[in-house]
Amino acid sequence: MKTISKAIQNRIDKINEMIPVVSSLDEIPTTYDGGTFPYYLEVDKVLTKNQFVYIVAPDGRHNMKFEKRYNVNNEYQLEMLKYDLSLILKTFKKHLK
Repeated sequence: MKTISKAIQNRIDKINEMIPVVSSLDEIPTTYDGGTFPYYLEVDKVLTKNQFVYIVAPDGRHNMKFEKRYNVNNEYQLEMLKYDLSLILKTFKKHLK
């Protein structure tokens, strides 16, 4: 059984640090990932428990959808998690500029 790697934990910690700052801004971060229509990228928090990672985000018609949970022992879910965390970080950083 694998545990969450240091690199993934660092991304999670960085996102959780950025959430209050991004939430306090007037605009909601958006991304065009997944289509030609912009999706809101709102994240309430990112949680870890054992080998599982949970991206907690509000539901909404135009919000980016994430998996209910990611299992780092599953290679496909691990790659999805890495991609989603990178997308969140990139979008947050772009929005804060």
